[in-house]
Amino acid sequence: MRIVITGVPGTGKSEVSEIVAAILRLNRISLAELINKEMPEEIEEGEKVVDIKKLQKLVEDYFIGKDNYVVESHLACEVVIPADYIFVLRTHPDILKKRLEKRKYDKKKIDENIEAELLDYCVQRVQQVYAWKPVEIDTTNTTPAKAAEKIVNAIKYKKRVVDDVNYSDELKKKLGLKK
Repeated sequence: MRIVITGVPGTGKSEVSEIVAAILRLNRISLAELINKEMPEEIEEGEKVVDIKKLQKLVEDYFIGKDNYVVESHLACEVVIPADYIFVLRTHPDILKKRLEKRKYDKKKIDENIEAELLDYCVQRVQQVYAWKPVEIDTTNTTPAKAAEKIVNAIKYKKRVVDDVNYSDELKKKLGLKK
């Protein structure tokens, strides 16, 4: 079984993927750890950047012949990783902001990630890159264990929809289109 878990930073990917891997007895692979180990660090304007074409090549080489894993990363929506299931973790922007502030993200990074969440960025990218609709899991008011349980049950019962996540009202408010 090959599972990909993605979502913007702060949605719970690391913790949820650890629990899912333990429950299903799969290897957990952090794409960030793989990148840090296998790709030379590139810095632009003081920020670490990842060349997506180089990452795709790394992924293609790394996953040859591999099975039985849970891969997690916010970049997993940018490259094709062999997968049987793809889950996008989602978190309400207000809660996401608090989580990212707790991690000491700067204002610009927080705003970028909230905007990505409001625009369904990871869902849209999975649909473009993998050409299929991922299963969304709302992690706003749940524990990592409960979110992992939702993923395990989605696989067990072959669910294509778990949570209906829609932040269009919040996006309209942010754009000043709705009060």
